[in-house]
Amino acid sequence: MFNREKKRRSRLDAAFGKVPDVYYTDGDMERIRAWYDWRRQQEPDSYAVDDVTWHDLDMDMVFRRINPGLSTPGEQVLYDTLRHPALTAVEYEQRARFIRLMESDGALRLKAQVILDKLGRTRRADLCTAFHPEPHGFGRLAVYITLAVALVAAFILGLMGVVNITVALMLFPVNFLIRDRALRRVRREFDTVNYCVAQLYALRRIRRLGFPALDRELRAGYAALDRMKDVLRTGGVSSMESGDAGDLLASALLLDLIAYEYLKNRLWAHHEDLTAVFEALGRLDTAIAAASWRRSMPFYAVPELTFEGEVRLQATGIVHPLLQNAVPNDLDLGKSILLTGSNASGKSTYLRAVILNALLAQSLCTAAAERWRGRAFTLYTSMALTDDLMAGESYYVTEIKSIRRILAASGGQAPLLCAVDEVLRGTNTAERVAASSAILEQLSAAGATVIAATHDLELCVLLADEYRLFHFQETVGQDQMLFDYKLRPGPARSRNAIRLLGLMGFAPELVQEAERRAKGYLETGKWTRT
Repeated sequence: MFNREKKRRSRLDAAFGKVPDVYYTDGDMERIRAWYDWRRQQEPDSYAVDDVTWHDLDMDMVFRRINPGLSTPGEQVLYDTLRHPALTAVEYEQRARFIRLMESDGALRLKAQVILDKLGRTRRADLCTAFHPEPHGFGRLAVYITLAVALVAAFILGLMGVVNITVALMLFPVNFLIRDRALRRVRREFDTVNYCVAQLYALRRIRRLGFPALDRELRAGYAALDRMKDVLRTGGVSSMESGDAGDLLASALLLDLIAYEYLKNRLWAHHEDLTAVFEALGRLDTAIAAASWRRSMPFYAVPELTFEGEVRLQATGIVHPLLQNAVPNDLDLGKSILLTGSNASGKSTYLRAVILNALLAQSLCTAAAERWRGRAFTLYTSMALTDDLMAGESYYVTEIKSIRRILAASGGQAPLLCAVDEVLRGTNTAERVAASSAILEQLSAAGATVIAATHDLELCVLLADEYRLFHFQETVGQDQMLFDYKLRPGPARSRNAIRLLGLMGFAPELVQEAERRAKGYLETGKWTRT
């Protein structure tokens, strides 16, 4: 026993600050997001990162990079935290303070990790069902108690000779049959009930650690725990599958079903308290995950966020946290930005790095940057869109809907920061330039701060008053295009895409003619063939 505990502590201590190695199966992410989905049902009007933005930023992959997978509350609250960036100073400081505690006190952190690791994760259990009152009330519990009492009474009366003992013997198979049918229906819910009870014991053990700084963070959970003493006294539900005489008798008396129905109803009666316990454990596990993620990174910044006043964002050394050997870039966002450059030059990666770090800064108080300071935002993207074939919608219609949702969200609880990659690429050039310029003007006029990427140099002229212009550039080597992924001021001027035609074997005369036409357009703003 001692050796097992020692190995557990050594394993957890060694894993802290390393890239997590957690196993996922198909459907796990749907189960992990259950707490978030439940919260959205309770608070449908509050801001959360929507599914389009989550998909654009590859947030399932970001979650997996951060998640150490210690407990179910930890996984689900971490996911929910990433989808609910802090929009108030109070909420942000609560998160930041908890993460600092897990970073600074290694002894406390390891003791908490051991408790959470023992609690473990059970993605199969539907914990969110335990947070709703039971519509059937105590009906099944009364039936099972009646059947158990009838069996005991018949057996006693049979031994006394009041009734025929055969009556008692006949009740045994009836109760076994009822139990078997009931277990088929509720077997999975045994896991839910038992895990809910295990959470109470886990939080009680954490409370007994006696760390005042931790106790201050978990006061709401402790208060809920005090109101659930009846559940703690009952314990969990045993499935009684060993087959020995004691288990057979307990099965005939329906003791596991009685315990299950009693606990289920008590948990439903305490559903708000159970939610508080779940959230307390999840917040602790999330703080540990954030502290471990910080230590695993080559560098990071603790954001300097404001929640009122000037809408500005300044950062240095920004990288995408999922990329190895990423090239850092800076950001000075007091005004919307329009990016130009060729394919693969770094525009989309930069868009994602900025919005993703804004999200991580507000959700986990950490940015993959050398410095991050400025306002907190609500965050939206329109980037990795696809044709919605199931809905019969074209790419262009999907783009329009994606942009419309951003316009609808402007003017909300906090300033809006959005990234738009290749506005309206699903239509012809003339209409794309006309509509894109109008949309980007409208977003800026509505108060949104926009980072947009485009191949259409015409937009640089049309939007010069509303947007600052930046670009990524490339150089052409002997047989390939080379990129340095560094952000530069001004619009893109290179015509290396044309030069690449020559590298790919096109005739020199064709390349020269293309160069001449492009030069003429840049000088006059008009396309000609002469």
